[in-house]
Amino acid sequence: MIIFYNKKTGDIVGTIDGRIHAEDHLKMWVGTKEENDRIIVNWIPFQWYDIKGRKVGKNDKNKKGQRLAFTADYTPDHSQKELFVEIENNPRKLQEYKVNLQTKLFVKK
Repeated sequence: MIIFYNKKTGDIVGTIDGRIHAEDHLKMWVGTKEENDRIIVNWIPFQWYDIKGRKVGKNDKNKKGQRLAFTADYTPDHSQKELFVEIENNPRKLQEYKVNLQTKLFVKK
């Protein structure tokens, strides 16, 4: 998720949803760069699974040398992980927060 906020007030002015952001997402902007800044929260994999749903290591391979990892569980790469899990499950929850301009952390309004 990319969260855009007003540099003077900390109010959230827009978002780009998603767990992993490609280069084209990183070029997008809400408002102007003079008025708004952004916080980019990517999600990173922490547990991998094979096609049958069994836990495997990220680089585990079968006898043929093929990678076993088929899918993964992800976690937000941010100090407020729990908040971003809540927001992903209920996006409206983000409206309850603004950005603390000194710490760049999310605080209740």
